[in-house]
Amino acid sequence: MVGETTRVETKDHLRFEIDEGVGIITLNRPDRLNAITWDLAVDLIALLRELRQRDEVRTLVLTGAGRAFCSGGDADWLSGADARGMPGLSDVPLERYQRKTPAGPVGELTRMIVDVDKPVIAALAGPVMGAGLSFALACDRRIGDRTTRMCAAMVRLGFAPDCGITYFLPRVTRLSTALMMVETGRILEADECHREGLLDELVEPGQALSCALAYAKELARGPSVAIDLARRFIHKALTSTLDEVIDYEAVAATLSAHTEDAREGTSAFVEKRKPIFKGR
Repeated sequence: MVGETTRVETKDHLRFEIDEGVGIITLNRPDRLNAITWDLAVDLIALLRELRQRDEVRTLVLTGAGRAFCSGGDADWLSGADARGMPGLSDVPLERYQRKTPAGPVGELTRMIVDVDKPVIAALAGPVMGAGLSFALACDRRIGDRTTRMCAAMVRLGFAPDCGITYFLPRVTRLSTALMMVETGRILEADECHREGLLDELVEPGQALSCALAYAKELARGPSVAIDLARRFIHKALTSTLDEVIDYEAVAATLSAHTEDAREGTSAFVEKRKPIFKGR
């Protein structure tokens, strides 16, 4: 029910709460600038899969505790010094899953940010780097404060880009900017991130979460079935022909026409009043 506010503590490295239909997911490793680990990625994926089915959560905000959003992969893990092995950098036996993809669930997490099938708004501050940049780019909208710094950091460590960053970068910013970022690992400050389209909104320090939450609540009050379908087909349109998109839109329109919100929206339009959507 929109309007309900609850708090759920999950893992030590992850917080989750619900505020008026908005699920707020907080990476909670502030002492490590919220660097992603294998276990944190696994828990985030499980949470997103659960939230896909939870109707009381209509939109999501993804943020980080402390002075960073996410600084990328945890340094101990990436260097091979962690108990969890890294191909080519440690002698720790690897499970079959990791032999196919070194980052394991971290890349899958980028996919789940899209596949959760609900709008996800990124509230950003401080470092947004490496895999953290991939997560932010996969979100529907990025709101950052003036401490935000973005970097496709993989090349700085000698790694090729991963976690979907080469898919999203040229779609969010200019091709030349995307190439520069993955080739040089240059750090972009907040103003340049905003200018290049990597940030949709640039706010004063400490304001990103409140602004992201306000936007997410606006979406949560809307016709969420229609919104989720619109989001889904925008993503499909990125790799589809015009004919395919027109067919997809026809399916979406048909599905949404059978909702209570469509009846409410059209009635409110005729009656010249503000609609009250219920997400059904």
